[in-house]
Amino acid sequence: MGSANNQRANQRLADPYGDKSARPLTNYLNSAAFALPASGTVGNAGRNSIFGPPAWSFDMALSRVFRFHETQRLEFRAEAFNVTNSFRPGSLATQGSSGSGAYLSLASNTFGQVRNALDPRILQFAMKYIF
Repeated sequence: MGSANNQRANQRLADPYGDKSARPLTNYLNSAAFALPASGTVGNAGRNSIFGPPAWSFDMALSRVFRFHETQRLEFRAEAFNVTNSFRPGSLATQGSSGSGAYLSLASNTFGQVRNALDPRILQFAMKYIF
């Protein structure tokens, strides 16, 4: 088994998922559930038939305006993204790239693994003087 340029795979098992915990470096997709189709044929895996790992995020912002005169004020703003600093899985390792585009690589040791994460907790602060 190797790879096929711009080709849909054949789905061999009804449940294509492996470890649904979506923890880092787990095989979220089961590579045994897929096979390369015969050359010149289209695979049977449907469009949008596989969903990625679930993710959620809790973001918040607080702001306060301080008035100095009728025409002057200072606005302070604090924003937090991913407040709980939860692991949010990124895209799955299902393909590589070549000069002719993306390719399906079922033989890869990393096929179907959660290999990256979205941003961790981010805090940002801003002040704006309005006159």
